[in-house]
Amino acid sequence: MVDSNVVLKRIGQIRKCVAQLESIRRTHSKEQFLKNDLIKAAAERNIQIAVQSVLDICNHVVADRKLEVPDEEKHAVRILASHKIIPLALAKTLGGMAGVRNILVHEYLEVDHGRLYTIMSRNLGDFGKFIRVILKLL
Repeated sequence: MVDSNVVLKRIGQIRKCVAQLESIRRTHSKEQFLKNDLIKAAAERNIQIAVQSVLDICNHVVADRKLEVPDEEKHAVRILASHKIIPLALAKTLGGMAGVRNILVHEYLEVDHGRLYTIMSRNLGDFGKFIRVILKLL
């Protein structure tokens, strides 16, 4: 059975990060955001933690349901979609954000802060969609 304590703790973390990202988006235009290194760093960290929490939850559900073992951490999202646990469109969006998270964590490419602002402008609602789907599993 999915450990609700594990999942709820990570959902709380996602909500906290999304609230902070929404605040950044509300108070900074794209131009202001791109010029402010401190705000960019805050956005990077919150996106990283929110996406990592999504991946942790997905991997937890995959393991609990004894689904196929993902080759990479981010593949757990796709596995849940293939088993119709989360919608495919949502899995694609979250998978794209997992790629951004990898860049943030491993720093093997220059961070595209314009893309981070786009995530804050267009994709924060996807975290809420994910949370609603996961809460139904508990």
